[in-house]
Amino acid sequence: MATPRPRAPAPPPVRFDELALFVEVATAGSLAAAARRRGVPKSTVGRAIARLEGDLGVALVRRHRGGPPLTDPGRALLEQAAPHVAALRDLARGVARTEGEIHGALRVTATSDLARLVLGPLVAAFVARHPRIEIEVDASIRLIDLAREGFDLALRVAERRLPASTLVARKLARLDLGLFASPAYLAARGVPRQPGELVDHDHVLLPGRERRAPLVLDGPRGPVPVAARARIVGNDFDFARAALCAGAGIGPLSWFVARPEVAAGRLVRVLPDHRLAGATAYLIHLPLRPLPAKLVAFKRFLFEHAPPLLTEPA
Repeated sequence: MATPRPRAPAPPPVRFDELALFVEVATAGSLAAAARRRGVPKSTVGRAIARLEGDLGVALVRRHRGGPPLTDPGRALLEQAAPHVAALRDLARGVARTEGEIHGALRVTATSDLARLVLGPLVAAFVARHPRIEIEVDASIRLIDLAREGFDLALRVAERRLPASTLVARKLARLDLGLFASPAYLAARGVPRQPGELVDHDHVLLPGRERRAPLVLDGPRGPVPVAARARIVGNDFDFARAALCAGAGIGPLSWFVARPEVAAGRLVRVLPDHRLAGATAYLIHLPLRPLPAKLVAFKRFLFEHAPPLLTEPA
């Protein structure tokens, strides 16, 4: 009976990401240069290379300054590994391009003003970029159960920190308020140059701001309380915007609500170096793992393009 031949030892396991990082260290010239390219600490790169050296049982990178960055085994590995790393990256990019054409339907909910002034133009741009995507937008202030009603994403505004929840909430933008009035009102009543002059004007106030409660303006010299006389109180930005455009007085609006009216000349910013504490816009979705590619792409698009529409230019 023949004696069984001993099995050859299994090759050491090698992780692709560590091998790719080694190639990057070699092309960058040092651990520090590779770390800068990746935007990570040098110690993170050093530990990954040390694991690769431990798996292979040889030193690959010289740690001291001066001279070539690679040892002889390191140069041999680079010569063999670099083409394979490049080929695998090209393969991954090809797969990503194939899968990158996202498709399917998204259901999104937002308040009416956000839907009209922010989501409207952005949704149009997003579906133009992704022809196989369909988006349904529900413009409503009602509380929606995302899971039960089948919504992928909610765009909501909160003046305070959101309550604890199993939902995932990400801050999109801070919505500070500015004071606005129509040119006709300011021509008739005068333009206030200091916060104290606001007491001589009529005001259109929003919910939560009592008729006789002071407005607190944050300006170059810190917070300034102002006793504002509210002739009109409304609980909707669109209502307040319409009243201000009609010359009802001076009032606070979020920039994204006032922006089209300012561009059209129907509203003017009052005391532009002062703001009122506003609220925060959040993107909210279910804690799915992994997130669908269509939702990841839409979130990324909103984070890139929504803040300039929501916040007043500095």
